[in-house]
Amino acid sequence: MDRRAWLKLAGSSLAAGLSGCGGGVAETRAPTVNRRLVASYGGAGFGIWQDGRLLDGEQLGNRLGSLSLTKAVAGLAVTRAVAEGWLSPDAPLGGELSEWRGDPAKSRITVRMLVNQSAGLAPSPTALYHGVVPDKGRVALQLPLLDSPGTRFRYGPVCWEVLAELMHRKLKAQGSTLESFVSRLTGRIGASSPEWRSDGKGRFYLSTGAEFSVRDLGRVGRVIGKLAAGENEAGLDAAVFHDLSSPRAANPMFGAGIWWNRNARKSGAFAVEPEKVLDGVHAPSFWNRACLDPQVSPLWLALVGSGGKRIYVLPGENLVIARLGRSYSWSDRAFLASLNA
Repeated sequence: MDRRAWLKLAGSSLAAGLSGCGGGVAETRAPTVNRRLVASYGGAGFGIWQDGRLLDGEQLGNRLGSLSLTKAVAGLAVTRAVAEGWLSPDAPLGGELSEWRGDPAKSRITVRMLVNQSAGLAPSPTALYHGVVPDKGRVALQLPLLDSPGTRFRYGPVCWEVLAELMHRKLKAQGSTLESFVSRLTGRIGASSPEWRSDGKGRFYLSTGAEFSVRDLGRVGRVIGKLAAGENEAGLDAAVFHDLSSPRAANPMFGAGIWWNRNARKSGAFAVEPEKVLDGVHAPSFWNRACLDPQVSPLWLALVGSGGKRIYVLPGENLVIARLGRSYSWSDRAFLASLNA
């Protein structure tokens, strides 16, 4: 069963669109957002900020499970851990995970491959999401390898749950927990998740699980925008973030849990809707020209969560657009093309 089929089975709904409502904002250099579009397709709230100032929005306090937007928060947690010196991006994990020590292929997997989803492991959403999994870390470590590490992008939860298990073990050795580490991080950002999906041992999922409000998503986007622009923010090191999110051959469009538009100016660049292509397996040649929209700035980046949950960031303009939604009909390209239309 693929990721989308599992999510639908679990109860993700294709809700009817909400109509937009009035309420203008002051003139800014920010793109004009089509309020009717952003509120349609199961819209459940949105916000637009520039330079940290709210320009427009509605239902800012609305809170939903953020699903795969959680992956980008996990990427920020790795950024913090690498800067603190207790996690290495490129050290083979056979030296850290005893279960992989005797496996000549799995032992070559690195943290960088995990955050870029190119470790080669079987995505396996059913194994990791069905019901309450007693110990998701143990399950993730046992899942099979499908590709040589670092060669092919496969989207799914397994890389993030291996990462969660690795961080759990290293933090336990320091007398801490992954849950407290992540909670401190979100606190620095100014976001909070009263509910966070966990396994039977109470361990946070890093592939999904955070429950953020629209306002929280705006704060996450602001921090990512600052880091992408080369500025340290919320105790996070921009240079480490840049290194972790830099393009890799398996899929230069994806890094550190974030979808980047950086291929937009390449010859032959073409738009993809991340939610519609994730369940397939594509060669690196596909991803080397894929982008969100070749007609807009290559600086745009997006955090993508199932059902139209999004954070769009234009770092050079300090612009953040956050949206909660409940429909797979949402289109990133249509939205980006509508700006200032």
